[in-house]
Amino acid sequence: MPNNRIMIVEDEGLTAAYIQDVLENMGYVITSHEFSGEDAIESALKHKPDLILMDIKLQGRMDGIEAASEILRQMSVPIVYLTAHSDMAILERAKITQPYGYVLKPFNSKELQSNIEMALYKHRVEGKLKDAAFYDTLTGLPNRMLFYDRTEQALKQAKRSRQSLAVLMIDLNDFDAINNAMGQEFGERLLGDAAARMTTCVRDSDTVARLGGDEFIVVLTNISTPEDASEAAIKLILSVGKPFYINSMNCSLGVSVGISLFPNDGDTLTALLKEADAAMYRAKELGKNRYSFFNEVCEINMRDIGFLLDKVCSFVITHKGVWDEDSWVDILIDVKRHGVPFSNDIVQYIGALLEAVKKLYVSALPTDITAEKIIPELCRNILDFLLERDGVWKQSDWELLSGKIKTYGFELTENINNIIRDLIETINALYVLLCKKCAYTRKT
Repeated sequence: MPNNRIMIVEDEGLTAAYIQDVLENMGYVITSHEFSGEDAIESALKHKPDLILMDIKLQGRMDGIEAASEILRQMSVPIVYLTAHSDMAILERAKITQPYGYVLKPFNSKELQSNIEMALYKHRVEGKLKDAAFYDTLTGLPNRMLFYDRTEQALKQAKRSRQSLAVLMIDLNDFDAINNAMGQEFGERLLGDAAARMTTCVRDSDTVARLGGDEFIVVLTNISTPEDASEAAIKLILSVGKPFYINSMNCSLGVSVGISLFPNDGDTLTALLKEADAAMYRAKELGKNRYSFFNEVCEINMRDIGFLLDKVCSFVITHKGVWDEDSWVDILIDVKRHGVPFSNDIVQYIGALLEAVKKLYVSALPTDITAEKIIPELCRNILDFLLERDGVWKQSDWELLSGKIKTYGFELTENINNIIRDLIETINALYVLLCKKCAYTRKT
């Protein structure tokens, strides 16, 4: 197929030049021409060709079969061998690399093209079958089968290197109610968007998988302390907890996360899954938007979120939506004096709350109402909205809140709706960070 990218590995310069000329005339793109097995490995990993034409006999310490074996160990690519011989011993060795074809020298252009096209087609079909077998069709995440395989391998590696590993069981609270109320199509989009958010909360070396329904699971490899798992859980809760806006409809999901740790809580996948599942149900019982360790002590420290809201609203109104860095530091000092624990996340969301309230003050207030009264009341209503639903709401809840907002004289434009969603996200995030933290019970 024209535009497919091919790497040529051939130590005879004239032969390589001929092959390149033939392939380019057919419409293929040549990523590189390599003379040795060592250079072929480096170039394949760098350029990621769609197919490799590999001469079996190469000059140097490594022949084409050895080079192909190393390339295939690190990436998936179809390899078609070039050879001037049909030596059975060599062909038997080559079988180990599961080649996609052989081309005997000398060859004509039609024979070469047919081998390349068959190899590319076979590789595409195998890739689709592999995706269907190991990946969830709705979210694109690894499915249960691939998750078990990856996690078993991660456990073996953790045991060999004496590293820690965390299993996070995740449940999207009240997803069924939202799905029933808003329709299957909306629910499928919601699952896909939630899955996409989860993947942004972990490293490339970690695994996010969908077990089925609204249950997901995350495996964190090579963690240093239980706090690493805590931080990942908070990221997941905050990210998935942001309002979703799909097909002009609004909702939000609460996330319950259960955490088990290797080797502290168990040394088998079966045990770790069972413990993470138990911890997840404990988190659900304690309230939504929460994480729980299997072996934990919960510090449900109900801070005065109302104080924080009132302080921010008063600050914005007093400064008429304009302030400098010194004033920003002053409000942080006042909040800290009140006893609010500080972290980078908390400071970030206080800043986000200030910006959201500022937008409300500067651009969205009706001209005939008093900011000093309306802004604090509106923020309190949003806090009550979240507390009553524990951070989980659907379109009908949004409409109830919108009706209450209208009573203040607001016209529900796209701008005011965006501001309200920002306020919901930041207030909910501060509530999660300040009021719903659990800590791991360290064994002594």
